[in-house]
Amino acid sequence: MKIVRIFEDRLFSLVDESEGSDELSRLLNLWSNVAFLYEYARSNGVADVRSFTRGVLLHLEQIQDRIERIRTKQEPMDYFFQPLSLIEHNRVLGLRKGKMTHNPLRIYGIKVDEDCFLITGGAIKMSQTMQGHPDTMNELLKMTRVRDFMIQEGVFDASSLNDLLFELL
Repeated sequence: MKIVRIFEDRLFSLVDESEGSDELSRLLNLWSNVAFLYEYARSNGVADVRSFTRGVLLHLEQIQDRIERIRTKQEPMDYFFQPLSLIEHNRVLGLRKGKMTHNPLRIYGIKVDEDCFLITGGAIKMSQTMQGHPDTMNELLKMTRVRDFMIQEGVFDASSLNDLLFELL
């Protein structure tokens, strides 16, 4: 498993070995790819493909703006990364979803410490629950596997995550 630092000791991302890029970069590139969005809409039975595509591009812009505000410390990451469920709220290595109101784009990750997160992936929300669509279900499974790996490796805060990154070099 490979993890890279996105900015400072606050935001990290899993590396998708098959893509050769970190998950955040992969998602931002994928969601800005109009050909991908058209095909995704068609394969998911979206009636108005053009409207869907325009909407995703606008939502992507909102997320990019939010990430920039987080990077420049104008906002804490907890404003964006919300607990996946109530039981995850105070849990060590709690599962989180980066989301904005009325925005179908989700960035999934794990809260490692106060204002410290590891991005594990993301998806376009197409159903009420994560279990209702294969893409979000796969992301839930991936988050759980990564959290299990981190627990096994003794990660419980930002310092222990940095120790793990040093060991993985």
